[in-house]
Amino acid sequence: MRPGQHRVLQGHPWVFHGEFRDLPADLAPGEIVEVADARGRLVGSGYLNPESSILVRILTRGERHPDPEWATAKLHAAITRRRQEMPDVTDLRLVHAEADGLPGFVLERMGGYAIVSPDTLGAQEVLLPWLLDEIRALGPEGVVLRAVSPSRQHEGLGLELRMLAGDPPRGPVEVHEEGVTYLVDLLSGQKTGHYFDQRRNRSRVGALSSGRRVLDVFSYTGGFALHAARGGASSVTAIDSSSDAVTALRRNAERNGVVIEAREENAFDALRTLSQARERFDLVVLDPPPFARGRAHLPAALRAYKEINLRAMRLLPPGGILSTASCSHAVSVEDFLGAVRAAAADAGFTGRVLGIHGADSDHPVRIEIPETDYLHCIELVKE
Repeated sequence: MRPGQHRVLQGHPWVFHGEFRDLPADLAPGEIVEVADARGRLVGSGYLNPESSILVRILTRGERHPDPEWATAKLHAAITRRRQEMPDVTDLRLVHAEADGLPGFVLERMGGYAIVSPDTLGAQEVLLPWLLDEIRALGPEGVVLRAVSPSRQHEGLGLELRMLAGDPPRGPVEVHEEGVTYLVDLLSGQKTGHYFDQRRNRSRVGALSSGRRVLDVFSYTGGFALHAARGGASSVTAIDSSSDAVTALRRNAERNGVVIEAREENAFDALRTLSQARERFDLVVLDPPPFARGRAHLPAALRAYKEINLRAMRLLPPGGILSTASCSHAVSVEDFLGAVRAAAADAGFTGRVLGIHGADSDHPVRIEIPETDYLHCIELVKE
């Protein structure tokens, strides 16, 4: 490693190509390698992928060599923390990749099934073989491989969606969240089929919705919309561009016995049309997909965040609430706040910040890995 790379020495697990002074010529994808600093002192060991800009992801520090026993200990430590912190939650993320010391490896529990999502080559080729028997021993009805993250293309990997163990579910499984039931197709849909990270923020919206006219934009399968309807909203409108998501949303609304007007429409166009029509909503939720996959996309992402927030602010009467989120890893909370402030200035919006929130506790944030603090949800009330 080149001198001055203090980030890795202070605990960050990513080592990029350009941070190495000397590289062997015969590096094999998925190989476990040792990493030394500029003075030749051992930093640790990790798995390698020459196809990725992150050449090595550190697994262990010092002389401890990663092996199945080490990986099993990490798995059970992560699960134990969830049991302690979220004892009454049955459907949740059990392992959150780097934040739980297993880079690239995500494990969730949904409707009695274990969902494995390896987003890196090392997570799939090294960690998954080490951990699959342990996951099966947890007693799920089946183990589903959902390797569908767009980030896999940067690892030279294709997409996979199949059963690793057990029989496939006969239909959508039920995922329960604070009184709301979601029907989730484990063998189709986006990423892991349901987003647990917004759990607490959905609950907050539900608590704010009583008697309000609610608009949920980028609604996917209805996370916020369902909580708003269950929370006593006078009406709920949900907008998403995916026909599959809108179909799933309508199915979820029926399952929960609530009425939601679900529209298949481009969110940017819908916000523009609603603004031009001078429509008004008492609570607007913006929960878009990532606008920035990397720092190179940051300027365009901030422009997009500004645009949607400006148009949403124009839909709010005095006393109206905006719940707006960013899940882009490259966008810091300061970046996001800046975009929201710029939108407020252009919209003539003044008001109070009710809160700035992150992901639920099954998506832990590590101080030495800033990228784990990726979800920012800002709640504002117009005055």
